Amino acid sequence: MVLVGAIVLHPQGLGIKQPAQLADLLVPFMGDAAKYLMGVALLGAGFSSLLGNTQRGMVLLNAGFDKPVGLESKPIKWGCLICIVVATIICFFYNGSPTQLIFIANVATAIATPFAGLFMTLMIFRDDINEGYDKPRFLQFSMLISYLFVLVITGFAVAKMFYFFLH
Repeated sequence: MVLVGAIVLHPQGLGIKQPAQLADLLVPFMGDAAKYLMGVALLGAGFSSLLGNTQRGMVLLNAGFDKPVGLESKPIKWGCLICIVVATIICFFYNGSPTQLIFIANVATAIATPFAGLFMTLMIFRDDINEGYDKPRFLQFSMLISYLFVLVITGFAVAKMFYFFLH
């Protein structure tokens, strides 16, 4: 949808600044139902991201504390519930644009992901992980280069975010 919007609007010098503009692109073949369909689509996208990120975060947190990491375990279920309740409260008290809130959440995820990547990168260098096998030097080198690349990309994204919010 965003790609089609970009293809149609970019040559005209227009940009998509609000979710309602995405719904306007659907009006020719959806009619008045376009705004409702777009609302349901954005809600679904928000919840799928929220649930996936919440579960991933709780699994990683519990793994760090050496607690059960199965999605059906009580610590995961309760932790996810607490995260979703807190996120819901933040959403209800947030007075800005919902698109801005989604952007902030995505940037926060992009910042948190390299921390998980650091521990995965360090893990591949541990001797006890590779015990009984030759050290995977090419894999270690590739993982290190990939991790450094992600750090650079994340640094640019964070700098752009701060510039965006300061101006």
